[in-house]
Amino acid sequence: MIVRAKNLTKVYGKKEKFEALKGVNLEINEGEILAILGPSGCGKTTLLNCLSGLDEPTSGEVEVLGKRLDRMNEEEKTIFRSENMGFIFQFFNLIPVLTAVENVEIPLLISKNGTPSEIRKKALEWLERLHILHRKNAYPSEMSGGEQQRVAIARALINNPKIVWADEPTGALDTKNSQEIIDLIINMNKELGTTFVIVTHDINVAKKAHRIIKMDSGQIVSEEILVRG
Repeated sequence: MIVRAKNLTKVYGKKEKFEALKGVNLEINEGEILAILGPSGCGKTTLLNCLSGLDEPTSGEVEVLGKRLDRMNEEEKTIFRSENMGFIFQFFNLIPVLTAVENVEIPLLISKNGTPSEIRKKALEWLERLHILHRKNAYPSEMSGGEQQRVAIARALINNPKIVWADEPTGALDTKNSQEIIDLIINMNKELGTTFVIVTHDINVAKKAHRIIKMDSGQIVSEEILVRG
């Protein structure tokens, strides 16, 4: 088990309160691809943000790699995320004034993990691995959505994270590019053993996972284990 959540709640607002999470319990196994499926507003992204430490739960426990995130301060969580996690977002979150290779380098530059030449070499290796090396000097505005998401995946994986959180990673892509991105995630999971948690509203994306949990109104309402060849 790599992640455990116990009685997780998240309440927004003071006068007009909204319960985004209502006592969620969840365990995520090391090396699995877990899909969190559900309609817009059901609490999927809130759950991902609380599990990853991007957001603070109102109550409950979050344990990742044996460490209690709910007991860490913001600085401790930032360091922990940089050392152990990667993130993939729907709208890529690439820095527009940086080239593809410069965007991929960011996690290693932040963690100061290597010399500039070592970091550049590793970034280029990841771009090649994800079949986007030919766009290394392109800026985000010059790339297609599929190309930008490949760069974002390279950025998420360059630090060899134990777990990658993906929030609607195919939401801004067409069907062809969506399939290619999900195939890349599956291949990286098989090759590296990286745990992936994918938030999605698309059942076709969810069916590529090892396990699906369905959410509605801030709660997990069902779980399905899938068998993939």
